[in-house]
Amino acid sequence: MQLADLMATDVLAVSPDTTIGDAARRMIARDTGAAVVIENGDLVGLISERDLMRAIPDACSPETTVSERMSRHVMTASPGTSAPEAMAIMVEGRFRHLPVVDGGRVLGIVSMRDLMAWTSLRLRLGPLGDADEEIDSAELLATIHRMRTGAA
Repeated sequence: MQLADLMATDVLAVSPDTTIGDAARRMIARDTGAAVVIENGDLVGLISERDLMRAIPDACSPETTVSERMSRHVMTASPGTSAPEAMAIMVEGRFRHLPVVDGGRVLGIVSMRDLMAWTSLRLRLGPLGDADEEIDSAELLATIHRMRTGAA
């Protein structure tokens, strides 16, 4: 399974001069844990719920700009990156959101939750060898939707 099959393509994007208050409101409205930070068409950072939580002890104003609190050194993956490889990147890097980029353009984002849905299906189906042929992509998308929304 490649990230092209798992990634969310409706990616929330903000600019570096967006306030953290506005970014947080937009993340809540979209029910997402991260937003890519785009400047002049380029990925320059990522603002996550963790970044926003780290602003609280510093008593940051909601008017603080995203550029002051975002993660700047963002790991990315290509659409052809495998799910296990993406999970390894995220576990080793200790982050939960991985932008999927092709030719410098953000195509989507995959979260640890998305990868856990894929892993859950793999475990329920039992040993599959190296291929994912037996995973029903509709079931995978339904599982990811349930995990994202809490729907039964």
